[in-house]
Amino acid sequence: MTSRWIAALLLASLTLPLAAQSNNRGRNGQRIGPGSIDEIDPNVAWKFLQDNAVLHEKAITVYWLPPSLKEAQKSPLMTSKSFLAATTRCVDFEIVLPERTAPIAKLFPSGPPPLALMVDREGKVIRGVSTTKDIEKMVSIELDARDEAMLHTMTEADAQVRAGNNAAAIELYKKIWDDRCLFTFAGAEAQRALKRLGVTVAEPAPKSPQPPPPPVQIESKPPGHAPGQ
Repeated sequence: MTSRWIAALLLASLTLPLAAQSNNRGRNGQRIGPGSIDEIDPNVAWKFLQDNAVLHEKAITVYWLPPSLKEAQKSPLMTSKSFLAATTRCVDFEIVLPERTAPIAKLFPSGPPPLALMVDREGKVIRGVSTTKDIEKMVSIELDARDEAMLHTMTEADAQVRAGNNAAAIELYKKIWDDRCLFTFAGAEAQRALKRLGVTVAEPAPKSPQPPPPPVQIESKPPGHAPGQ
């Protein structure tokens, strides 16, 4: 693997999410705004935690535990462009309102959970922050770390191939393939490398679409407010 090819991998990991952001339509996200929360909004990365499951197929899930719905509504995090870009890399963003914190609390048996935390697909807490301003930084640091680890793994896999250690190379390439949504370009290259080594990997058959969760309604007027008043 040449240094030019490694640089191309890094560039792709940075530019592909931004390109995909412009076409980010049809997410099952939900918008917080006056009146109601739409089930699909291409301008918002966040959606609500709807059940007690904290295990997801996504490589990374960010949970934000605002003190109230009102605090979430007015937060600049709701329109973060960097979060939108991250959604194209299999990063999920979920708001956990106070009445739904029980499943998150189970991850912190010895104390209260932080304001925001990051969990991998096995349910392991990767990072946590205690201030709103640090949430974007947390996501950026983790994605940078994943990119660096991916480049190291691809370089090592290539070295194993040159050394004739195909079994070791296959295991390394499979790691990249498993996290291909985090770095699409590297995932495709790992797939080609595996094929050259006699191993075929492919995307699974699409699952039957599931109905979206019901939208969360937010009253824009106090109860009992008569129409026209």
